[in-house]
Amino acid sequence: MNNVNRKFRLVSLLVLLVPINLIAQNNDSLKTRKAQITFAYPIGSNGTSSLKYSNNFSFNILYGLNGGLNGVEIGSILNYNRGKVKGFQLAGVSNINTGFSNGFLLSGVSNVCRDSTAGFLLSGVLNYSKGNSKGFQLATVNIAANEMKGVQLGVVNYAKKIKGFQLGVINILRDAEKAVPIGLFSIVKKGLYEIEITGGEALYSNLNYKMGVEKFYTIFKIGYASYKNNPVYSTGLGFGGNLSLSDKQKISIDLSCNSLVYDNDWKGKLNLLNKADFNYKHSFSNKLSLLAGPSLNVYVTKEKVEGEYGTLNIPYTISAKEWSGGKTFMWVGLNAGLSLKL
Repeated sequence: MNNVNRKFRLVSLLVLLVPINLIAQNNDSLKTRKAQITFAYPIGSNGTSSLKYSNNFSFNILYGLNGGLNGVEIGSILNYNRGKVKGFQLAGVSNINTGFSNGFLLSGVSNVCRDSTAGFLLSGVLNYSKGNSKGFQLATVNIAANEMKGVQLGVVNYAKKIKGFQLGVINILRDAEKAVPIGLFSIVKKGLYEIEITGGEALYSNLNYKMGVEKFYTIFKIGYASYKNNPVYSTGLGFGGNLSLSDKQKISIDLSCNSLVYDNDWKGKLNLLNKADFNYKHSFSNKLSLLAGPSLNVYVTKEKVEGEYGTLNIPYTISAKEWSGGKTFMWVGLNAGLSLKL
Protein backbone atom coordinates (compact mmCIF):
# COMPACT_ATOMS: atom_id res chain seq x y z
CA MET A 1 0.00 0.00 0.00
CA ASN A 2 2.84 2.36 0.84
CA ASN A 3 4.34 1.79 -2.60
CA VAL A 4 0.99 2.57 -4.22
CA ASN A 5 0.69 5.82 -2.24
CA ARG A 6 4.20 6.90 -3.20
CA LYS A 7 3.51 6.23 -6.86
CA PHE A 8 0.24 8.17 -6.62
CA ARG A 9 1.96 11.17 -5.08
CA LEU A 10 4.67 11.07 -7.76
CA VAL A 11 2.12 10.98 -10.57
CA SER A 12 0.21 13.86 -8.97
CA LEU A 13 3.36 15.97 -8.83
CA LEU A 14 4.13 15.27 -12.48
CA VAL A 15 0.62 16.27 -13.49
CA LEU A 16 1.27 19.67 -11.92
CA LEU A 17 3.92 20.30 -14.56
CA VAL A 18 1.30 20.90 -17.24
CA PRO A 19 -0.33 23.99 -15.70
CA ILE A 20 3.03 25.26 -14.47
CA ASN A 21 4.38 25.11 -18.03
CA LEU A 22 1.39 26.98 -19.33
CA ILE A 23 1.64 29.88 -16.91
CA ALA A 24 5.43 30.20 -16.89
CA GLN A 25 6.72 33.19 -18.86
CA ASN A 26 10.25 33.79 -20.14
CA ASN A 27 12.26 36.19 -18.06
CA ASP A 28 15.70 37.32 -19.21
CA SER A 29 16.49 39.07 -15.87
CA LEU A 30 17.24 35.88 -13.96
CA LYS A 31 19.36 35.80 -10.84
CA THR A 32 22.37 33.50 -10.85
CA ARG A 33 23.20 30.82 -8.31
CA LYS A 34 26.20 28.53 -8.30
CA ALA A 35 24.22 25.43 -7.38
CA GLN A 36 20.76 24.16 -6.51
CA ILE A 37 19.31 20.82 -5.47
CA THR A 38 15.65 19.83 -5.80
CA PHE A 39 13.88 16.68 -4.72
CA ALA A 40 10.69 17.47 -6.65
CA TYR A 41 9.51 21.02 -7.33
CA PRO A 42 8.95 23.00 -5.14
CA ILE A 43 10.87 20.93 -2.58
CA GLY A 44 14.38 22.23 -3.13
CA SER A 45 17.02 24.76 -2.21
CA ASN A 46 15.39 27.47 -4.37
CA GLY A 47 11.85 26.54 -3.30
CA THR A 48 8.96 28.17 -5.13
CA SER A 49 11.38 30.83 -6.45
CA SER A 50 13.38 28.34 -8.53
CA LEU A 51 12.00 29.74 -11.82
CA LYS A 52 13.71 33.06 -11.00
CA TYR A 53 17.22 31.58 -10.91
CA SER A 54 19.76 30.42 -13.48
CA ASN A 55 22.14 27.84 -12.03
CA ASN A 56 25.72 26.84 -12.76
CA PHE A 57 25.06 23.40 -11.30
CA SER A 58 21.59 21.90 -10.96
CA PHE A 59 20.71 18.51 -9.46
CA ASN A 60 17.09 17.32 -9.58
CA ILE A 61 16.60 14.11 -7.61
CA LEU A 62 13.20 13.45 -9.22
CA TYR A 63 12.40 16.51 -11.30
CA GLY A 64 13.14 20.21 -11.17
CA LEU A 65 11.72 23.44 -12.59
CA ASN A 66 14.35 26.15 -12.95
CA GLY A 67 14.85 29.50 -14.62
CA GLY A 68 17.92 28.65 -16.66
CA LEU A 69 21.29 26.92 -16.81
CA ASN A 70 24.87 27.92 -17.44
CA GLY A 71 26.80 24.78 -16.63
CA VAL A 72 25.61 21.26 -15.75
CA GLU A 73 22.16 19.89 -14.89
CA ILE A 74 21.28 16.33 -13.90
CA GLY A 75 17.83 14.91 -13.23
CA SER A 76 16.61 11.36 -12.75
CA ILE A 77 13.23 12.09 -14.42
CA LEU A 78 12.89 15.64 -15.75
CA ASN A 79 14.87 18.83 -16.18
CA TYR A 80 12.76 21.89 -17.02
CA ASN A 81 14.14 25.37 -17.73
CA ARG A 82 12.10 28.31 -18.91
CA GLY A 83 15.11 30.54 -19.72
CA LYS A 84 18.37 30.09 -21.61
CA VAL A 85 20.29 26.84 -21.26
CA LYS A 86 24.00 26.59 -21.92
CA GLY A 87 26.11 23.56 -21.10
CA PHE A 88 25.25 19.93 -20.36
CA GLN A 89 21.85 18.46 -19.46
CA LEU A 90 21.28 14.83 -18.48
CA ALA A 91 17.80 13.47 -17.75
CA GLY A 92 16.53 9.95 -17.28
CA VAL A 93 13.30 10.80 -19.12
CA SER A 94 13.17 14.32 -20.56
CA ASN A 95 14.82 17.71 -20.90
CA ILE A 96 12.29 20.50 -21.55
CA ASN A 97 13.56 24.00 -22.33
CA THR A 98 11.48 26.98 -23.40
CA GLY A 99 14.45 29.30 -23.99
CA PHE A 100 17.48 29.09 -26.27
CA SER A 101 19.43 25.84 -25.72
CA ASN A 102 23.13 25.63 -26.49
CA GLY A 103 25.21 22.61 -25.56
CA PHE A 104 24.81 18.86 -25.04
CA LEU A 105 21.31 17.60 -24.19
CA LEU A 106 21.12 13.91 -23.28
CA SER A 107 17.93 12.14 -22.22
CA GLY A 108 16.43 8.68 -22.06
CA VAL A 109 13.20 9.60 -23.85
CA SER A 110 13.03 13.17 -25.20
CA ASN A 111 14.61 16.57 -25.59
CA VAL A 112 11.90 19.20 -26.16
CA CYS A 113 13.07 22.73 -27.00
CA ARG A 114 10.49 25.44 -27.61
CA ASP A 115 13.11 27.92 -28.88
CA SER A 116 16.22 27.70 -31.04
CA THR A 117 18.94 25.13 -30.35
CA ALA A 118 22.66 24.77 -31.01
CA GLY A 119 24.85 21.81 -30.22
CA PHE A 120 24.21 18.10 -29.74
CA LEU A 121 20.78 16.63 -28.96
CA LEU A 122 20.73 12.92 -28.09
CA SER A 123 17.68 11.03 -26.85
CA GLY A 124 16.16 7.57 -26.99
CA VAL A 125 12.88 8.57 -28.64
CA LEU A 126 12.44 12.23 -29.63
CA ASN A 127 14.37 15.43 -30.29
CA TYR A 128 12.09 18.41 -30.95
CA SER A 129 13.20 21.95 -31.72
CA LYS A 130 10.59 24.60 -32.43
CA GLY A 131 13.02 27.36 -33.44
CA ASN A 132 16.07 27.33 -35.68
CA SER A 133 18.51 24.49 -35.04
CA LYS A 134 22.24 24.15 -35.48
CA GLY A 135 24.33 21.08 -34.78
CA PHE A 136 23.55 17.38 -34.50
CA GLN A 137 20.33 15.55 -33.63
CA LEU A 138 20.32 11.82 -32.82
CA ALA A 139 17.10 10.04 -31.79
CA THR A 140 14.47 7.64 -33.06
CA VAL A 141 12.49 10.70 -34.23
CA ASN A 142 14.07 14.10 -34.92
CA ILE A 143 11.90 17.15 -35.58
CA ALA A 144 13.30 20.54 -36.55
CA ALA A 145 10.18 22.65 -36.97
CA ASN A 146 12.14 25.51 -38.52
CA GLU A 147 15.46 25.88 -40.33
CA MET A 148 18.33 23.57 -39.39
CA LYS A 149 22.05 23.67 -40.15
CA GLY A 150 23.69 20.34 -39.46
CA VAL A 151 22.82 16.65 -39.29
CA GLN A 152 19.77 14.64 -38.32
CA LEU A 153 20.29 10.93 -37.63
CA GLY A 154 17.28 8.81 -36.75
CA VAL A 155 14.60 6.42 -37.94
CA VAL A 156 12.35 9.38 -38.85
CA ASN A 157 13.73 12.86 -39.56
CA TYR A 158 11.72 15.99 -40.25
CA ALA A 159 12.94 19.49 -41.03
CA LYS A 160 11.22 22.48 -42.53
CA LYS A 161 14.53 23.42 -44.16
CA ILE A 162 17.97 21.96 -43.67
CA LYS A 163 21.46 22.94 -44.74
CA GLY A 164 23.25 19.64 -44.25
CA PHE A 165 21.98 16.09 -44.46
CA GLN A 166 19.50 13.65 -42.97
CA LEU A 167 20.25 9.97 -42.46
CA GLY A 168 17.31 7.73 -41.62
CA VAL A 169 14.66 5.32 -42.82
CA ILE A 170 12.13 8.10 -43.48
CA ASN A 171 13.24 11.66 -44.21
CA ILE A 172 10.70 14.48 -44.61
CA LEU A 173 11.68 17.89 -45.93
CA ARG A 174 9.71 20.95 -46.96
CA ASP A 175 12.69 22.75 -48.51
CA ALA A 176 15.68 20.77 -49.83
CA GLU A 177 17.61 23.47 -51.68
CA LYS A 178 20.86 22.73 -49.79
CA ALA A 179 19.92 19.39 -48.25
CA VAL A 180 20.94 15.79 -48.85
CA PRO A 181 18.38 13.34 -47.40
CA ILE A 182 19.82 9.82 -47.24
CA GLY A 183 17.24 7.17 -46.47
CA LEU A 184 14.91 4.48 -47.71
CA PHE A 185 12.03 6.94 -48.16
CA SER A 186 12.80 10.64 -48.67
CA ILE A 187 9.62 12.69 -48.94
CA VAL A 188 10.62 16.14 -50.18
CA LYS A 189 8.40 19.01 -51.25
CA LYS A 190 9.37 19.83 -54.84
CA GLY A 191 11.88 16.98 -54.71
CA LEU A 192 12.75 14.34 -57.30
CA TYR A 193 10.04 11.81 -58.14
CA GLU A 194 10.81 9.94 -61.34
CA ILE A 195 9.84 6.80 -63.25
CA GLU A 196 12.25 5.14 -65.68
CA ILE A 197 11.55 2.45 -68.23
CA THR A 198 14.81 0.85 -69.38
CA GLY A 199 16.17 -2.20 -71.11
CA GLY A 200 19.50 -3.99 -71.04
CA GLU A 201 21.33 -7.04 -72.35
CA ALA A 202 20.50 -9.29 -69.34
CA LEU A 203 17.33 -7.80 -67.86
CA TYR A 204 15.28 -6.94 -70.93
CA SER A 205 12.79 -4.61 -69.26
CA ASN A 206 13.04 -2.61 -66.05
CA LEU A 207 10.73 -0.22 -64.22
CA ASN A 208 12.57 2.07 -61.80
CA TYR A 209 11.04 4.51 -59.34
CA LYS A 210 13.30 7.21 -57.89
CA MET A 211 12.53 9.50 -54.95
CA GLY A 212 14.61 12.06 -53.08
CA VAL A 213 16.58 14.99 -54.48
CA GLU A 214 18.85 15.41 -57.48
CA LYS A 215 21.99 14.90 -55.39
CA PHE A 216 20.79 11.68 -53.75
CA TYR A 217 17.76 9.49 -54.36
CA THR A 218 16.49 6.00 -53.54
CA ILE A 219 15.67 3.59 -56.38
CA PHE A 220 12.99 0.88 -56.24
CA LYS A 221 13.26 -1.56 -59.15
CA ILE A 222 11.35 -4.39 -60.80
CA GLY A 223 12.41 -6.16 -63.99
CA TYR A 224 11.84 -9.07 -66.33
CA ALA A 225 13.91 -11.39 -68.51
CA SER A 226 13.72 -14.98 -69.72
CA TYR A 227 16.14 -17.86 -69.59
CA LYS A 228 15.71 -21.20 -71.37
CA ASN A 229 12.09 -20.27 -72.12
CA ASN A 230 11.28 -19.64 -68.44
CA PRO A 231 10.60 -16.24 -66.83
CA VAL A 232 13.13 -14.39 -64.69
CA TYR A 233 11.75 -11.70 -62.38
CA SER A 234 13.84 -9.16 -60.51
CA THR A 235 13.22 -6.87 -57.55
CA GLY A 236 15.84 -4.39 -56.51
CA LEU A 237 16.83 -1.50 -54.30
CA GLY A 238 19.47 1.12 -54.96
CA PHE A 239 20.77 4.64 -54.52
CA GLY A 240 22.03 7.24 -56.94
CA GLY A 241 22.54 10.86 -57.85
CA ASN A 242 22.49 13.24 -60.81
CA LEU A 243 25.37 15.40 -61.99
CA SER A 244 24.16 18.38 -64.00
CA LEU A 245 26.03 19.21 -67.20
CA SER A 246 23.56 21.83 -68.46
CA ASP A 247 19.85 22.63 -68.26
CA LYS A 248 19.05 19.66 -70.51
CA GLN A 249 21.95 17.30 -69.89
CA LYS A 250 22.79 15.18 -66.86
CA ILE A 251 24.83 12.19 -65.85
CA SER A 252 23.16 9.76 -63.45
CA ILE A 253 25.19 7.32 -61.37
CA ASP A 254 23.09 4.50 -59.88
CA LEU A 255 24.10 1.58 -57.68
CA SER A 256 21.63 -1.25 -57.12
CA CYS A 257 21.24 -4.81 -55.92
CA ASN A 258 18.65 -6.96 -57.69
CA SER A 259 17.27 -10.28 -56.47
CA LEU A 260 16.43 -12.69 -59.31
CA VAL A 261 13.61 -15.26 -59.25
CA TYR A 262 13.82 -17.99 -61.86
CA ASP A 263 10.79 -19.92 -63.09
CA ASN A 264 8.59 -18.63 -60.23
CA ASP A 265 10.73 -20.30 -57.56
CA TRP A 266 10.47 -17.53 -54.94
CA LYS A 267 12.29 -19.61 -52.33
CA GLY A 268 15.28 -20.27 -54.53
CA LYS A 269 18.98 -19.99 -53.71
CA LEU A 270 21.21 -16.90 -53.74
CA ASN A 271 20.77 -15.15 -57.10
CA LEU A 272 21.83 -11.47 -57.13
CA LEU A 273 22.66 -9.05 -59.91
CA ASN A 274 24.60 -6.02 -58.66
CA LYS A 275 24.79 -3.07 -61.02
CA ALA A 276 26.57 0.24 -61.37
CA ASP A 277 24.82 2.25 -64.10
CA PHE A 278 26.30 5.37 -65.68
CA ASN A 279 23.69 7.02 -67.87
CA TYR A 280 23.68 10.15 -70.00
CA LYS A 281 20.27 11.86 -69.80
CA HIS A 282 18.99 14.36 -72.33
CA SER A 283 15.77 16.22 -71.54
CA PHE A 284 13.25 16.89 -74.29
CA SER A 285 10.97 18.74 -71.87
CA ASN A 286 10.65 19.45 -68.16
CA LYS A 287 9.22 15.95 -67.71
CA LEU A 288 10.60 13.61 -70.37
CA SER A 289 14.21 12.51 -70.87
CA LEU A 290 16.09 9.96 -72.94
CA LEU A 291 18.84 8.00 -71.18
CA ALA A 292 21.59 5.63 -72.28
CA GLY A 293 24.92 4.48 -70.96
CA PRO A 294 27.19 1.64 -69.83
CA SER A 295 26.75 -0.53 -66.77
CA LEU A 296 29.12 -2.64 -64.71
CA ASN A 297 27.47 -5.92 -63.72
CA VAL A 298 28.53 -8.32 -60.97
CA TYR A 299 26.33 -11.41 -60.90
CA VAL A 300 26.55 -13.75 -57.88
CA THR A 301 24.53 -16.97 -57.99
CA LYS A 302 24.08 -20.38 -56.45
CA GLU A 303 21.29 -21.30 -58.84
CA LYS A 304 21.95 -24.06 -61.34
CA VAL A 305 19.95 -24.79 -64.51
CA GLU A 306 20.79 -27.95 -66.46
CA GLY A 307 24.03 -28.31 -64.53
CA GLU A 308 25.31 -24.76 -65.15
CA TYR A 309 25.34 -21.79 -62.81
CA GLY A 310 23.13 -18.79 -63.61
CA THR A 311 19.66 -17.81 -64.76
CA LEU A 312 20.59 -14.96 -67.11
CA ASN A 313 21.65 -14.77 -70.73
CA ILE A 314 25.07 -13.20 -70.26
CA PRO A 315 26.55 -12.00 -73.56
CA TYR A 316 30.18 -12.35 -72.45
CA THR A 317 32.27 -12.07 -69.29
CA ILE A 318 35.41 -10.21 -68.32
CA SER A 319 35.60 -12.42 -65.25
CA ALA A 320 33.94 -15.70 -64.23
CA LYS A 321 35.00 -17.36 -61.00
CA GLU A 322 33.50 -20.48 -59.50
CA TRP A 323 33.59 -20.90 -55.74
CA SER A 324 32.24 -23.38 -53.23
CA GLY A 325 28.56 -23.70 -54.06
CA GLY A 326 28.29 -20.82 -56.53
CA LYS A 327 29.77 -18.65 -59.26
CA THR A 328 30.47 -14.94 -59.87
CA PHE A 329 30.25 -13.35 -63.31
CA MET A 330 31.35 -9.85 -64.32
CA TRP A 331 30.72 -7.95 -67.52
CA VAL A 332 30.10 -4.47 -68.92
CA GLY A 333 26.73 -3.92 -70.55
CA LEU A 334 24.44 -1.16 -71.80
CA ASN A 335 21.21 0.51 -70.65
CA ALA A 336 18.77 2.62 -72.60
CA GLY A 337 15.32 3.98 -71.90
CA LEU A 338 13.01 6.85 -71.05
CA SER A 339 12.59 8.87 -67.85
CA LEU A 340 9.44 10.65 -66.73
CA LYS A 341 9.38 13.15 -63.87
CA LEU A 342 6.20 13.15 -61.82
